[in-house]
Amino acid sequence: MAVRLARLGELEVASTSAVGQQFDRHSHDEFVIGANLLGEERIWLDGRSFSAMAGAITTYNPGAIQGGGAAAGQPWRYVSLYVPQQQLAQSLGHDELQFERPLQQAPALAAELAAAVETCLSADPLYRARGEERVILLLGQIAGGVGVRLAMPAAIGSQPVRRLQELLAERLQQTPSLDEMAAELGLSKFHLLRAFQRHTGLSPRQWAMQLRTRRAQGLLRQGLPAGEVAHALGFADQSHLNRHFRAAYGLPPGRYQALLRG
Repeated sequence: MAVRLARLGELEVASTSAVGQQFDRHSHDEFVIGANLLGEERIWLDGRSFSAMAGAITTYNPGAIQGGGAAAGQPWRYVSLYVPQQQLAQSLGHDELQFERPLQQAPALAAELAAAVETCLSADPLYRARGEERVILLLGQIAGGVGVRLAMPAAIGSQPVRRLQELLAERLQQTPSLDEMAAELGLSKFHLLRAFQRHTGLSPRQWAMQLRTRRAQGLLRQGLPAGEVAHALGFADQSHLNRHFRAAYGLPPGRYQALLRG
């Protein structure tokens, strides 16, 4: 069995590849959300038995007794989320919630969740934070698909988004956490992300990164060494600046400065 695991605050994500893996009956303190990517999972859940095929998303409430797994010799690949009860409820704007159904067949959503988990597992902390944003947005879709009604606040105008943009610009060297952003705007994380994306087409982390790389371009034009630029703008090191600058502008900072010098 090959497992990759990461923790982002209270959220835990995992990506697993195995052959014929089985689990004894057990339970969890937190919500457990899984997306099957390859293979059939036979599930026993609180006295019921059913199957989850590739493209299925499973949703288990805290304390639910579960067990099962793949048939002997069968390849099985899946991603998992472990979300504390209070965190999931607050992230989606609820005082408390329970999943009404344990299964939905949603191949596109399962693939999106797998991609978001891969981002969370990145070695780059900036990508990991962006992965957390993607996971929170997908949690809203997943919960809605298994009977959780998402209470939507009144239409969120552009003013809170502008306030968050100002905060991100002021703290560009160390971008606030998603919890801090939500507290600043008085919104759940899910509603904050939906509103910000609707108004800008980007997540807060993506917006902060495009501003960071834009400012990096300005400092590089002034002739500052790439290492100083990376430090000034909160990149972990020069290689992080190189990676994100190249992704935005198609060439690394050193090459960019060389071309400016002619």
